[in-house]
Amino acid sequence: MNHFKSELDSMQKNWSEEPRELSELRQKAFNRFSECGFPTKKWEDWQFTDFSPFDKTKFRISSADDVKDIDKSYTQSFADSFSIIILNGHYQPQLSRVPDGVKIQTLLDIFIINEKADLSYTEENPFIALNTSLMNCGLVVDVADDIQIDKPIHYQFISTAVEDNIMNHPRLLIRLGENSSTEFIEHYTGENTSLYWNNCVTVCELRKNSELHHTRIQEDTGYHTSNLEYHLQNDARLNTLFFNSGTELYRGDVNISINGQNAAAELNGLSLLKNNQHMDMRVIVDHAYPHCTSNQFFKYILDDKSTGVFNGRVIVQKDSQKTNSSQSNKNLLMSKNASMHSNPQLEIYADDVSCSHGSTTGELNEDIIYYLRSRGIDNESAQKLMVEGFAGELLVNSKNEKISAYLRNKLTSWLKSIKNG
Repeated sequence: MNHFKSELDSMQKNWSEEPRELSELRQKAFNRFSECGFPTKKWEDWQFTDFSPFDKTKFRISSADDVKDIDKSYTQSFADSFSIIILNGHYQPQLSRVPDGVKIQTLLDIFIINEKADLSYTEENPFIALNTSLMNCGLVVDVADDIQIDKPIHYQFISTAVEDNIMNHPRLLIRLGENSSTEFIEHYTGENTSLYWNNCVTVCELRKNSELHHTRIQEDTGYHTSNLEYHLQNDARLNTLFFNSGTELYRGDVNISINGQNAAAELNGLSLLKNNQHMDMRVIVDHAYPHCTSNQFFKYILDDKSTGVFNGRVIVQKDSQKTNSSQSNKNLLMSKNASMHSNPQLEIYADDVSCSHGSTTGELNEDIIYYLRSRGIDNESAQKLMVEGFAGELLVNSKNEKISAYLRNKLTSWLKSIKNG
């Protein structure tokens, strides 16, 4: 804990130009983090994950000296997409390109002009408190009213070419105006040889009759913690796809607040685990208004000694009649040493609703493998076909064919890596 306090003190000393309000916000958040500490297995919502490694490694905040010259070919591109580039925790406007009708501001910009931005943190989540205290990268992306963006905005957070154990605490706020629509790709990649940690907070505000297609691709090789909030007003439509692969230790929290009638949220996720990787995801959908819809569909594929956790909860408030909600978690174990903890939940206080949930965990069907082999397909190819079919059901949900192709290629590479391991 003292190490993180030292990092905060050093940050505030070096960033003396920060407004007093921001400095006070950092200190208040750190005090809360100090009270909580990192979660332990005694905490109900965190009981299947060991968070002690975060306190054992002396991570330092990424500095301006960590920004290296970057070859543009290293960045990914999805078919004429616009781009926002973050390199080792630092925004690179010279490499970024955004469409008309979209405004990009840094958090420092927001405080300088005294514009209110949602920088609140959830007291029960210490990772959000720590992000608020140590956020070293913050962007606000505003889409104006009545703007329909026909190309995706690709937000690339790249960690590369740093030998130290660095950490970043990025804060991203996406605000869609009324009657606006956009596709946003939030993408994390890394190639550092040393251990690093990205502790991310993303808040998405969907105003009346707005539509957001949000793909979050997490390919970090270090530690990754994420907290996502979505706030939907009347007639807002949200479609998400979460893809997780590569990270050694992952915890992701997703909170959906449906704050208007006729809003709809579609949530899809695929996690690929191997070796000793651990991925823990918690999803909460809170229906506070009637005539709304939410659907969750999450899948895990686990190999070797990897472990996965999925906690999903749908809350239907007292006056949220005519709610339609479903929740499904399906998990495929590729190894007898892999394990999965799944806990879908419904919390319903209204009587005129249609809600369902379910979870299955199992191995590849030997009968189907035998059938495929009897048709001349070798064992490895038969397993590959079955896994691709299992995952493909989710990947087709992407609005963007280029993203679907990219993720299918990642799945194929992952399958080759476990066969060669």
